[in-house]
Amino acid sequence: MKAQGGSTFSRTFSWGDFYSNIKTVKLNLLIMGQIVDHGNGSLGVYFRHNSTGVGNVSISLVPPTKEAEFDLKRQSVVHPKDSKTFNCRVDYEKTERSRKVTPCNYDPSKSCAREQSQSHVTWMCSKPFQVICIYVSFYSTDYRLVQKVCPDYSSQGPGAG
Repeated sequence: MKAQGGSTFSRTFSWGDFYSNIKTVKLNLLIMGQIVDHGNGSLGVYFRHNSTGVGNVSISLVPPTKEAEFDLKRQSVVHPKDSKTFNCRVDYEKTERSRKVTPCNYDPSKSCAREQSQSHVTWMCSKPFQVICIYVSFYSTDYRLVQKVCPDYSSQGPGAG
């Protein structure tokens, strides 16, 4: 995952936009996200996920103490316990899936079923803010990813963002 800063908007965190882009023979996965301080006491956490190939993605808000490990049962929502910890709620969630047959990347003379999915999730958080980390896990037959991204509070301060 890459984290980028330098936005002109006032943000609670010192970084704003981040993404992960993974390509294998059977998979093309793109995860993008953004954390925005709206300046009115609320914080938005936005995600978009696009994938071609078979696999499952999970995006969650977790405390910094959460270990990065494969947890196949988590869904892309805040669990009730986490929701109370972070004072967040799911504001919007949508997933679209389609399946089509295309020539295989590794052998164009063969046909492969390709699953395409796109999902969006938005959390709205209100004060008091806790330290929030973004937890992404993805697994498929040929690729596994687990990533925890936490803001860098050491550079946060007046004018940070």
